[in-house]
Amino acid sequence: MRNEAVRQSELLGAALRYVAVADWFENRPVNRREKNRDRAAMDAFNHVEAELRLAGRSLLRRHGHRELVLEQAIGEMAAHEVATLST
Repeated sequence: MRNEAVRQSELLGAALRYVAVADWFENRPVNRREKNRDRAAMDAFNHVEAELRLAGRSLLRRHGHRELVLEQAIGEMAAHEVATLST
C-alpha cells in the first residue's frame, strides 16, 4: 500500500513538473542568439517528459489500465476534432 502511495505521489509530482516546464517552454520568448539557452530549455522539457512517462507507465501497467486510458484519450481527441470541424 505504501509503495502505491509513493508511486501515485511520484506521478503527480512528475505531472506538475511537466506542466510547469511545458508552460514555461511554450511561453518563453524566442531569441535566436541564445541557442545554448534554447538547448537547455529543450533538455529540461525532455527530462520532465521522460520522468512523467516513466511514472505514468509504471502505474498504468501495474493496474492494467493502459489500453482503457489510451482508448479514452483517442476517443476524446476524435470527438474534439469533430466538434472543431463543426464550428
